[in-house]
Amino acid sequence: MSDFEPLGEGVLARRSDEELVMYVAAAREAGYLESARRAAGIVTWRQEPLVRGLVAAKVPPESRDDVAAAAFESFVRSAFDGKVILSVRAFMARITRRRIADFHRDRERHPEQVPLPGEHPGAEDVWGPDAAVEDETEAVAILDAVARVLASRSETHRLVIGLYGPEPIGEDLSGAEVVARMNGEHGKEVSVANVQQIWRRFKVDLERELAAGEDGGVRDG
Repeated sequence: MSDFEPLGEGVLARRSDEELVMYVAAAREAGYLESARRAAGIVTWRQEPLVRGLVAAKVPPESRDDVAAAAFESFVRSAFDGKVILSVRAFMARITRRRIADFHRDRERHPEQVPLPGEHPGAEDVWGPDAAVEDETEAVAILDAVARVLASRSETHRLVIGLYGPEPIGEDLSGAEVVARMNGEHGKEVSVANVQQIWRRFKVDLERELAAGEDGGVRDG
């Protein structure tokens, strides 16, 4: 008889990434596949800003979704087999860098598929103008700040930010689309005004967090 005990979404949301990975492995072993799927979804969703930031720094816009999807697929295949992962974020970053490297190796083997520089002048880069993010170190620093601010939010606010925020932070949905998703998929009632207010407060706190990092990490208080 298994000692596994399924946990509710509220409890799962408070668990660390590393705890969730172990929970998924235990749930699978005990045959609680739906519990495993739910927890795997939470921990994978938490990694999305990191993955999309790393990919945005190294991959052209038209290929980013494919590379990110490959990274998530590799993560899901390898993270939940019971191995001890000391840092899920580091594990996810390592996988993502490998998929980025795979992408560039494929481009070298098939140069005819590589778009020329400036081929998509109308496309906006996730991080602003071209070369706004010079390397993945800066992207990771930004996404780490995002993660710190998100950690201070309630589950409802994290969901709203993940839906309303622009890529790579969120899905870049409209306020009305966020309301529909929150009500339909998550059973949480919010208004468009709520969504916009949550996002404005998040932006203010994120800008403050980034400024603190530039000042050497010294925060007021």
